[in-house]
Amino acid sequence: RIAAKTDWECRRNEIKKDIEKYEIGPKPEPPTVKASLSGSTLNVEVTTTSGSITLSSTTSGSGNCVVIGMNSNSSLVTGCVQVPFKHDQVVGYNNGSGTQNQSDPFYKVYPSLWGKIGNYSAWSWGISRLIDGLEQVKDQLKIDTTKIAVHGCSYAGKMALFGGAFDERVALTVVQESGGGGINAWRTSEDFTTRTGTNVEKIDNTNYAWFMSSMRSLDPYSLPHDHHELIAMIAPRAVIILGNPDYEWLGDESGYKSVMAAIEVFKALGVPDHIGYDFSGGHSHCQAASSQTTAVKAFVDRFLKGGTGATNIAVKPSSSKFDLDYTKVIDWTTPTLK
Repeated sequence: RIAAKTDWECRRNEIKKDIEKYEIGPKPEPPTVKASLSGSTLNVEVTTTSGSITLSSTTSGSGNCVVIGMNSNSSLVTGCVQVPFKHDQVVGYNNGSGTQNQSDPFYKVYPSLWGKIGNYSAWSWGISRLIDGLEQVKDQLKIDTTKIAVHGCSYAGKMALFGGAFDERVALTVVQESGGGGINAWRTSEDFTTRTGTNVEKIDNTNYAWFMSSMRSLDPYSLPHDHHELIAMIAPRAVIILGNPDYEWLGDESGYKSVMAAIEVFKALGVPDHIGYDFSGGHSHCQAASSQTTAVKAFVDRFLKGGTGATNIAVKPSSSKFDLDYTKVIDWTTPTLK
């Protein structure tokens, strides 16, 4: 058990290695990166001993902060330069078909990883390469690369979560309706289905192109980690989490309990207001409720724009099927870290 805040870096890296080992495979270390800005187009050439690929993004907007939207401009983060991450330039989404393709660009630079990773490893790698490029052209874009946000919804909400968790240069992570494989803990999703009979995305029925196929046979209760720790990897940086309990398959009971467990890490590090959540319903999938738009704005204003407004945002999900008593799954005492 860690005793000091300075121990968190080591613990965080242990969690990262667990997630790589059991879920997504290794995220490669940074290769050679060369970036250029042509008009509004950012080009990031990535070179390894096996070859090179170029990631391109059409930038827009203004401000000294940056938001990397997953495959499109962010619909929630405003007042920042938009730099969308076009994920098919790394590995294809293929309409969520659950397939991988050896001809995808990523495997031109890392052929030895074919069959050894899930797409979230490659996608988080691609987000990091965009950030590498932004650091090289920051003066041209007039941006501050200590003020970077990532945002995505649904499968792209998972992508944003992995992107923000796995790259400490991301100042704010906006995770919208990520469901199973995102904020939801595998254990609490299994618990929910066992109790209610409602099937949600779990470790045995997720997308095994996004995650490693070997994950299908794992027992969630035997894992040395769970996704509350994926969220916690962001600490002490900032994260705002949005749900939508009207869509049962998102498994927001599981997500809420996972978030409440992650909050304990933020508390231990002395930054409980660096994590917020809003599980409001009454809106379509990936169309944020008005309170959620307001919540994201509060986090953007504080963590990207230097504001001092309150970010202690806490809106629980509501459903007759939900049991929100998280004390049943948080069976530890949060340590006081020096």
